[in-house]
Amino acid sequence: MGVSLRAGGVTFMIGQDDWKKGRDRKKGEGFRLYCTTAQDVDSLAERIEARGGRLDYEPRDQPWGMRDFALTDPDGFKITIGVDTAKL
Repeated sequence: MGVSLRAGGVTFMIGQDDWKKGRDRKKGEGFRLYCTTAQDVDSLAERIEARGGRLDYEPRDQPWGMRDFALTDPDGFKITIGVDTAKL
């Protein structure tokens, strides 16, 4: 289940799992925020790390045409930030 919101050149997608792991779990589990941008995701990832942030995975090319990276924010929410490589 999910929803998508476009604001200018950025698209936010919020995805929620099917609750198979149960509803009584820590904050951030079963939820991911996807952000698609036209910005350089390698530069964004470097800036996050330079400010002390930790990435769940470094920027990488995905087979579906995205280049993205992921992180978990201090509250436990999972975030993926990517760029559609076909639009570069």
